[in-house]
Amino acid sequence: MLNLTLQFDVPKEIVKKYLSTELWNGNAQLPMLYVTMLKSATIRVLAVSLSAFVNVTPFESTAFAISLPQPWQSSTFLALPVEFNSVHTLSDATGLVEPSQTARLTVTSYNIHSCEGLDLRVKCDRIAAILGGTHADVIGLQEVRAGQAEEIARVLGFHVLFARADHVGGYEFGNAILSRFPIRRSDVYPLGVPHHEQRVCLHAEIAWPGDASAIHVFSVHLGQNETERRQQAERLASNSIVENPSFHNAPRVLLGDFNEKSRNGIVNQTLASFQCATGRSWTAFFPIVYLDRVYISSDLKFHDFHIYRTGRALIASDHAPISAVLLKATDTH
Repeated sequence: MLNLTLQFDVPKEIVKKYLSTELWNGNAQLPMLYVTMLKSATIRVLAVSLSAFVNVTPFESTAFAISLPQPWQSSTFLALPVEFNSVHTLSDATGLVEPSQTARLTVTSYNIHSCEGLDLRVKCDRIAAILGGTHADVIGLQEVRAGQAEEIARVLGFHVLFARADHVGGYEFGNAILSRFPIRRSDVYPLGVPHHEQRVCLHAEIAWPGDASAIHVFSVHLGQNETERRQQAERLASNSIVENPSFHNAPRVLLGDFNEKSRNGIVNQTLASFQCATGRSWTAFFPIVYLDRVYISSDLKFHDFHIYRTGRALIASDHAPISAVLLKATDTH
């Protein structure tokens, strides 16, 4: 018999406020110390219960996917612009031309938690298998140890970039981009704030499949502190990074863990010119907050969006991977 003792001394008034507001209306802000404690406690509890359950349950082949909602069901996601018309045409094909495989691009964002699962095992092959199941063309990874992105890319047969952000737990630690298609150029932009864990934004210019154009992809991981995150979001949205005039010649996609619990917070306000798709992706097994997101520029359209919760993905990381199918705006009619 395993005894698991947790020291999780969060004041009752804080917990009461969080449970009565944050989880339901997305406005309250739980102090980040307690968010970290909640995360640690969640992982330690689920590590015991989930590993035994998933390893004996034969439901790996089933993905629990969340399709784009009807307009009256949009509470699961961010409030999307009116022109996001694929929301209602997904279930009714009238007015939507089915794109060819070369006209669409599937992107995935996944915070892989150093490939350390809730069963406390570090398994890059497990993460690679989950990513293979998303059928992604381009992947943005966060919380990646040096060497892990290369190992995952080798399994998938993808091109790969890794950007070191900081040293965490004795390892180089950062973001990665994996691509089925050739990577033409790359850049690394520091987003770090003094006295906090350092963060970066990794950029890749990737050949768009089927023609001579390109797409700009950014893999992002923002901080947990609200003030820190505000500064990072403002830098991210500046002319130095995603609004760089030299990037306006091609579609732009931001993939990442933005560490924003509410649906419409600081990051959304700062990236107001971008469309966003998100859902409750943390924790993978018991989703409560909207940390992981896909942002796209106005020359792209969302065709579909999924949160993957296969058997493996329930325990492979504390986050679930999210995927979106994108179309060029000119290809949607």
